[in-house]
Amino acid sequence: MVDYRIVSVVLFLASAALLLWALRLRKNNMMLNAEVEQLSEQLAQAVERLARYESEPKGKMFARTVNLLASAGVPGLMLLGAMAISGYTGAAAVTVALASLGGPAGMLGGIGVLVSVGIAIAKFGLPELSMAVVRKLLETHSKTDMLRQIEALPAPVPQSVRSKAKSLLDNK
Repeated sequence: MVDYRIVSVVLFLASAALLLWALRLRKNNMMLNAEVEQLSEQLAQAVERLARYESEPKGKMFARTVNLLASAGVPGLMLLGAMAISGYTGAAAVTVALASLGGPAGMLGGIGVLVSVGIAIAKFGLPELSMAVVRKLLETHSKTDMLRQIEALPAPVPQSVRSKAKSLLDNK
C-alpha cells in the first residue's frame, strides 16, 4: 500500500526546500531594508542641501538676470515664457523662443514682435492697449463667445486674470 518512508522523505525534502526558500527570502528582505535605509538617508541629505540652497542669497548672475528682465518688462516676460515652454535650455531656448514668437519671419520676426509689444505698451500703456484689443475682438466675436473663451482658458491661468478680462468686456 502506501509506503510511509517515501511519504516522510518527500515531506522532509519539501520542508527543507521551504526552509531554504524562507531563509533566502529573509536574506533578500534584510538586503532590501538596508537599501531602503540608505536611500532614506540620501533623501534626507538631499532635502537638507535643497533647503540650504533655497535659503542662500542668489548670486550676482541671478540678480543681473532679474534686473534685465525687469527692465525689459512685458516683452522680457513674453520671451521668458516662450523659453520656458520651448523645452530647451540655453541658447537653444532663446533661438526656439524667438523663432516661435516670430512665426514665419523666424528669429528676426520674434525680435520684431518683442520690440513692437514693448513700444506699444510704452506708448499707450497696458490698460489702454488691452481695451483696444478687446474692442477689436468684439468686432468679429460676440460678447458671449468672448466670455466662453475666457472661461475655457487653461487651469494655470489665475482667476484674477479671468476676472480682469471679464471686467474689460463689461466696460466695453
